[in-house]
Amino acid sequence: MTQPDLTTEQWKRRALRAEGAVFHALWIFPQTYNNETAAEMHDRFHQHIEATYPDLVTRYTHQPVQVYARADSCGCPDDGSAEYETAHSEPDDEDGYVCSRRPLGRVCGHCEDEDGDGPEWLPDGVLWPCPPITALNADPITTSEETAR
Repeated sequence: MTQPDLTTEQWKRRALRAEGAVFHALWIFPQTYNNETAAEMHDRFHQHIEATYPDLVTRYTHQPVQVYARADSCGCPDDGSAEYETAHSEPDDEDGYVCSRRPLGRVCGHCEDEDGDGPEWLPDGVLWPCPPITALNADPITTSEETAR
């Protein structure tokens, strides 16, 4: 599934909400009359964003991550060229390398499949868009209108 086909008005609403969140981030100041610490200001900011823009927080938290085949099993012929070396020089999480020529798919960077029922190339991963993003995409108008109040 890809991003939903949104109308111009829906894209505009989503962009204005994101702009509102950025505006708040740029203009928040510590409450000096209350001797607010940086940690308290941080908490106040996060509480505001989570209460006002929960859909944006969810979209930020559930970002897609591209997964590539391991370089030692990708099947690319090693011709010794600089292009081959460049495509097979990205390190992975297990002291190996990945092949940037062989994308396997995208998973959610936040969700995990505890049962191991994810894709065969990453059993503990959840294909993106994950359920929270799918739910947001299913009804973009309601989400935006409910939280814009």
